[in-house]
Amino acid sequence: MDPDLLLLILYMCLIGAAAGTFSGLVPGIHVNTLAMLLLVASPYLLDVLSGFVPDGYGPLLLSCAVMSAAVVHSSIDFIPSAFIGIPDADTVLNVLPAHRMILNGEGMAAVRCAAIGSLTGAIVSLILTVPLYILLTGGLGDYLDSITVGALIVVLALMILDEVPGRRLIALIITILSAAAGLVVMLGVLPMSSMFDLEPETMFPLLTGLFGIPSLLTADRNSDIPPQKDDEKMPVSPVHGIKGVLTGSITGWFPGITSTAGATIAGHVFSTGGTRGFISMVSSIGTASTMFAFITLCINGKERSGTMSVIGSLLRDADLGLGSVTFVSMMVAMAIASVLAYMLTVWSGKAVCGFLRRMDMVVFNRIILVAMVAMTVLFCGYWGLIVLIACTLIGLLPILLGTRRIHLTGCLIVPVLLFKIGLF
Repeated sequence: MDPDLLLLILYMCLIGAAAGTFSGLVPGIHVNTLAMLLLVASPYLLDVLSGFVPDGYGPLLLSCAVMSAAVVHSSIDFIPSAFIGIPDADTVLNVLPAHRMILNGEGMAAVRCAAIGSLTGAIVSLILTVPLYILLTGGLGDYLDSITVGALIVVLALMILDEVPGRRLIALIITILSAAAGLVVMLGVLPMSSMFDLEPETMFPLLTGLFGIPSLLTADRNSDIPPQKDDEKMPVSPVHGIKGVLTGSITGWFPGITSTAGATIAGHVFSTGGTRGFISMVSSIGTASTMFAFITLCINGKERSGTMSVIGSLLRDADLGLGSVTFVSMMVAMAIASVLAYMLTVWSGKAVCGFLRRMDMVVFNRIILVAMVAMTVLFCGYWGLIVLIACTLIGLLPILLGTRRIHLTGCLIVPVLLFKIGLF
């Protein structure tokens, strides 16, 4: 590869990493939103880049920045879900295990588990890129498409059957209620609107209500977050990250299947290795699915996320074949972004741990609660607030009735299943 092009890719990855860090740490700001803003501003940005880069390389370099932002975001968004309790679609399963570690003073170990899982996922994904590309174009892709519905039904069944026998009916009811909420949001039944004239972040009130606010409302007001130790530089084996890659390669191909659904499957197929192994595996799935979504784009042109939609638009006239300059450049961008993601995740985790040690947790919880409500109104309007309240009531049910909160992930899995069946 041309050294000058490699240097330009590095610069754009640094810019993308900064954007991914911002979107990952600030609740309500998703990397898809930033990517769409970049696409809108792309004519101006390409004009600026034309004075610094060779002709025709502007769209590729902007795509490298978007990919870097997506990879960094997939790693660093663990932090607000763990320490604040505001998850997105790819981190909901990590919330409770991470909370347990934080309450035991192992918050930094949790962060490092997530960072190691994400880095492992990125490295192994890059290694598997060529063989997976060949397999998917050789018939594997068609087979995976044919088993989507069955896989989702199995996931839902396993979730219910894993519950204590006397509480399975309650688990089913909670799954149905969360699914109804998810379906209402995904169908766009309610006219949510952002006050910034942007596409509303409709998943924010759904997931914040189901997972975030119930944790704050039921938190022990007499306890503070203990000091977080950071005496383990390798708190988990990379093996768990490898398990996540195997699942991430599937979620990156299937339309609408998030890392949450993939983690539910993986949790029954593999030994998760306890809380630490589970966190590492889920983080690996998120990063791997982000990277494999690009492979899907290259093979069949299908865009599995907002960031892939932007990259697809920027590279619509480019050769995305295996071995092309564009393909190789994007692989290099992923490699650079994965290293940046690890460093930024660990650094951000330390900063957040230090901040929380100085905070009164009762005051902090109230601030976060007010912030959640305010961001819901800002990003989704007053209809979003109604969704937030309704989802909070649903999210309190598992806590009050003693069932596992994983059943709330029905808000994501069931709508995808119904869409695939063709009912909506």
